[in-house]
Amino acid sequence: MSHHPIAHKIDRAIPWEGRDYLYFSGTAYLGMGNVQKFEDLITAGIRQYGPNHGASRFSNVQLEVYDQLEGHFAKKAGAPYAALLSSGFMTGYICHTLLGDMADEMWAAPDAHPAILPPNLIYNQDKTFLEFTTDCIKKSQNMQGKTVAILSNAVDTMKPAVHNFEWVRSLSPENTYYLLIDDSHAFGILGREIYGTYSQWNGLPVNLVVAGSLGKALAIPAGIILGDTKFIGKVRSSPLFMGASPPAPGYCQAFLDAENLYYQRQQLLKENMALFYRRIKDLPGLSYEEHFPVVTFKERGWATKLLEEGIIISSFSYPRAEDPPIDRIVISAYHQQSDLERLATVM
Repeated sequence: MSHHPIAHKIDRAIPWEGRDYLYFSGTAYLGMGNVQKFEDLITAGIRQYGPNHGASRFSNVQLEVYDQLEGHFAKKAGAPYAALLSSGFMTGYICHTLLGDMADEMWAAPDAHPAILPPNLIYNQDKTFLEFTTDCIKKSQNMQGKTVAILSNAVDTMKPAVHNFEWVRSLSPENTYYLLIDDSHAFGILGREIYGTYSQWNGLPVNLVVAGSLGKALAIPAGIILGDTKFIGKVRSSPLFMGASPPAPGYCQAFLDAENLYYQRQQLLKENMALFYRRIKDLPGLSYEEHFPVVTFKERGWATKLLEEGIIISSFSYPRAEDPPIDRIVISAYHQQSDLERLATVM
């Protein structure tokens, strides 16, 4: 699939080479970048705080908005504490670095995002998630007194598949477990309101850590870590957290002021998914989860066919550059019903 460079914001339709194409790609699931009220909140936040905060979170002059966002997010997510960073990738890096020092072993799910993976960790990317969970249970029963870190996405966005973590109840109780879940594609979509899956898995017999990007559905260039007092304390005292620049404060203020807008967009997305999945339910060769806005194809070549019909979908190699491209439809709250009807009719 060739690249399509553009010099403007992405919307439900994008002009390219003299033609308008319906756009079903990206990760802007709630379409917040196309909400004027949200843009106004960001502009107001920048006016209040300036374009950036060029100081450490630990400098003698601190901005209250960071503590406010952390406290608000943690409470809403059902987590004891939160730590805010400049990106989702940074949250993953800090988490796997700390867990690497704490754990005797690290077990990575086959679809785990590179952000939460230590660079030298050896794991099998070709297993299914079920095979991975079965292996984890078996390995745990042959161990005693060990500390194990389990690394996984909340969602495999390439299948797609929303993961269930109830299987960790079958792990041997003779060991200590940390479960790190990357919620980058869950924030705004799955779990409690817009705040991800922490509350959903908090009762499991593990030390739960949820981390991820706020830059996808929630459209905020930042990342957040949710966890207990001990782990978030380690995050906050780490050189990585203390030395890293925080996210732009204006965006953080906009997030705090936009909660009702997020809920409105979330409802629109749910309506769009329900409409589209009703229209395609009898079509063969498709894979999708009822509550997640991604559809994949069992056969290749759909991106080229749909492009000829004026529709651009996601198509790129993953997780390795040498892998064949994966074609996916991504639904957003900014899509109109006529867009979805058009796509379904063409399919």
